[in-house]
Amino acid sequence: MRSALTKLFFLVIATVFFSSCKKNTVYGDVAVNTFRPIVEFSDVSGFKSVAMDYNTGLITVDITDVRFMIRSAVDKDATVKVALSTNVVTEYNADNGTAYTPVPVTSFSLENDQFTLSPSERNKRVRIKIKPVDVFGGGYALGLTITEVINGEPSQVAGKLVVEVSVKNAYDGVYRLEGAFYHPVESPGYDAFSIDVEMHTSGPNSVKMYVPDFGGYFHPGLFSGALDAFGAQEPDYTINTTTNAVTVQNSFPGAVTFYTMAAGFNSRYDPVAKKIYAKFGYNYSPGGVFNPATNREWTDVLTYIGPR
Repeated sequence: MRSALTKLFFLVIATVFFSSCKKNTVYGDVAVNTFRPIVEFSDVSGFKSVAMDYNTGLITVDITDVRFMIRSAVDKDATVKVALSTNVVTEYNADNGTAYTPVPVTSFSLENDQFTLSPSERNKRVRIKIKPVDVFGGGYALGLTITEVINGEPSQVAGKLVVEVSVKNAYDGVYRLEGAFYHPVESPGYDAFSIDVEMHTSGPNSVKMYVPDFGGYFHPGLFSGALDAFGAQEPDYTINTTTNAVTVQNSFPGAVTFYTMAAGFNSRYDPVAKKIYAKFGYNYSPGGVFNPATNREWTDVLTYIGPR
């Protein structure tokens, strides 16, 4: 009798143990902690960035998901209403010291503003329709808020979302710059250097060099042997989409020096290798001919590493 009871005891313990180890198909290893159906945005930090390819037409963009909080037990459908809100962006700026410009509500729209969630379909995708050209130039963000949940309630933690929207063209990304810089005093040996840079979309087929190590738009160079940023020089690279020829110009606000492409060098974009080749500067002799007494000149080979 005692042996039978002992076996029964261990059988019960084993059943409890293995049941507790089995993953729930909805919650995984997360234990349910509320029987109040709470609805939230999937980007629970309240902020995300979305990049779009440059386009003048209307496109559809995935922004986020609206979903039942993973710890919420759900036994019926819930109707969720989502709205655009410039106030969400304004509040985010005030709380975080940012200066995002709210995307004008006339420039985009929600594909749907009402969603039905169910026990078997706990999340739905939120999409917008927008013309990327309308938010070209950077610094824009849109605000979303969950305004109503029938058979549930909006999350007090993740019921608002700010989405930074930016536009990228085909040349945008992180590049490895293998460069050389000539200056008659600071770098008379035409010293070579290497550094990772970002090329930021500045137009449909142009990109502007940003140097993360220096925290701004510059062109680096070796000055008396030390890698540094050349002030008041913000090179903007334009790629001819027909010939792949590259031209570079100084886009620094208030610039007084402007670039000439070096004579005899094939400044170009290689679409197969994803490389930009450019040689340019200022204070040339007529016709873009190098003048060692006056020239400031850069020779660039920019190799694409990946998206930024």
